[in-house]
Amino acid sequence: MLKKLTPYHHFLVFLIILTVLKIANVFITQGTEEGLHFAMLGIGLIVISSILHLIFRTLFDKRKQYLHSLISTFLIILMLSHADPEPVRGVLVILLLYVAKFFVKYKGENIFNPVVFTIGVITLLALFVPFLGVPPMDFTGIDIRFPIGGQQIPIPILPILLALIFNVARIKRHPLAISFIVVSLFLGLVIDAYAVEPFSYIIITLFTGTAVIIEPKTSPIKVQVQVIYGVIMAGFIALLTILNVPNPIVVGLLIANIAFFIYTRKKQLK
Repeated sequence: MLKKLTPYHHFLVFLIILTVLKIANVFITQGTEEGLHFAMLGIGLIVISSILHLIFRTLFDKRKQYLHSLISTFLIILMLSHADPEPVRGVLVILLLYVAKFFVKYKGENIFNPVVFTIGVITLLALFVPFLGVPPMDFTGIDIRFPIGGQQIPIPILPILLALIFNVARIKRHPLAISFIVVSLFLGLVIDAYAVEPFSYIIITLFTGTAVIIEPKTSPIKVQVQVIYGVIMAGFIALLTILNVPNPIVVGLLIANIAFFIYTRKKQLK
């Protein structure tokens, strides 16, 4: 039975582990009320996402797998703040997720990583339509420290490293993940990312390289192109950070998705 599990199943388990750790961390650091709030928010988003998946799949494309939608929903739960005071924005994020999955395509192929498209587009829209508000990204759920033996141990780094070693290998995206991580860690010196919480920057970079940028449908297959793509993405994010652009990680990845789409179309026309 285990042999039938795909990399997507393993990736979902990885995200569920991180989500459980994030919920536990909220309970420990912010109390029972906040912990229950986050748990109910997560459940609510999963329910709404499941309903939208059923509607969109029934009306537009019966081939779409629920597993992929569930993975995207867990990524959104992990990347956005549980303390967002505007629930309408959370629903808008989930709705745009399905717009990206079902409609933002070219010749049947997805142009953008759906999670990146969703958060990135709302972030950019909020710059021109202030009442929308920028989606509050929050990676503190990834950088969770649990007290063990008098030390604050970053427990999530273990599943992240295991996912980097095994899951990324199964979808053949190691050149992409490693090039992005290495260049991002180096550029962290340039953007002064290690000044306050150096280990937090490392964990966020590892998570982004392991879980966000390697989406198989919107990332390159060839090794050389993967390396170039990873380097370019790291550069975009560093530049946007220097320019104080909101949510530089997703906006940088959104721009990289556009650049890769243009590159692949030009290659096909030759």
